[in-house]
Amino acid sequence: MEEYDATAPPEWVQDTVEKHQGFDLRCVMSKTLEQSDLDRNQNRFLLRREAVRANLITALTQREKEEASLVNVGSKRKRMALPSAHVERLEEGNKKAAGRSHGGVDASVYIRNGWRMELKLTQWDGSGSTVLKGREWRLLCSLAGFRQGDFVRLWMFRRQVAEREVERQTNKLCFALG
Repeated sequence: MEEYDATAPPEWVQDTVEKHQGFDLRCVMSKTLEQSDLDRNQNRFLLRREAVRANLITALTQREKEEASLVNVGSKRKRMALPSAHVERLEEGNKKAAGRSHGGVDASVYIRNGWRMELKLTQWDGSGSTVLKGREWRLLCSLAGFRQGDFVRLWMFRRQVAEREVERQTNKLCFALG
């Protein structure tokens, strides 16, 4: 993949933003794809913690932060010691919660060849990791030709879309990845 300055988006990103009448374009992060990003069982793209704190959180609305469980990012939480009986009840409850849906805020993710996939931006409870996830992640990786070791940049922008149920315009969260 080509190298380029993070302050200057590549032409395909600019074209994507213009085509969809997007605005507020910013670079969120760059990274080298890890095997875990491409693992069929994980079905997610892991965002770097520093980039989330520095470049993403400030660009999200309060509603988006809440939907993505990103309200308290950057705050240090202290774990409290729990009585052993309480720990056992928590462990029992976690068995049910382990496979639960993490929810998240809807985001359109565009790749170089023009494809768009709908994913969710969310923070996982257990690890505190922020991810883009969803069933379409594997298809996106395949269509983009992503391989372990590829260098990619994640760009964020917004585009206006009509919310039919409330008959108003909203600024849809979008990403370009490549």
